[in-house]
Amino acid sequence: MKKYLILYYSKTGNSKFIAEKLSKELGCDSKKIIPVIDSLAVLFLLSLMKTGIPTNISKKEIENYSEVIIVGPVWGGLLISPLRNTLKKCIRASKNIHFAVTCETKDEEKNNKYGYAKVLNKAKGLGAKFVQTTEAFSTSLVNVDNKAWSPKRSEKIKITEENFNAVLKSRLSDFAIKIKSFEEQQINFSGNKH
Repeated sequence: MKKYLILYYSKTGNSKFIAEKLSKELGCDSKKIIPVIDSLAVLFLLSLMKTGIPTNISKKEIENYSEVIIVGPVWGGLLISPLRNTLKKCIRASKNIHFAVTCETKDEEKNNKYGYAKVLNKAKGLGAKFVQTTEAFSTSLVNVDNKAWSPKRSEKIKITEENFNAVLKSRLSDFAIKIKSFEEQQINFSGNKH
């Protein structure tokens, strides 16, 4: 059985970028989540209604891995439908889940109405005992050297190799360490039971 599978949903490319970096860091497979309907408006509406949407990810596929890492965006403080559906499939497969989001929210605003903390908490609530670790990768971190810079509402920041700075690299590395540490805790726990 393979150890990790990274499943990601991405519209702007930010979640894909983070998923690919994590895949390299953990030496594991990754796969894009493709919903049957990929219209932003429809997905946003389904997300508001807390409704999942069928995707290309199957429970059987998930069962080939020990743990699953889900990466996707935050839209308006919502746990979006493709991620909700994927979480539920991982739960049905009884897999440990590590959940990460990409977002525009600054860390100091994470608890606001549209902040990422709300989404991470929803994922933990839905995943219960299966969600082991969570993390957020904010596009606000790509410009930590220029704190005065603030994008216009219409500007969407993309995380790229050029702006993937030390802060984001450290956050990604720390998330990978948390994932690996969970595995070590499980091994130690299993070893102590005998």
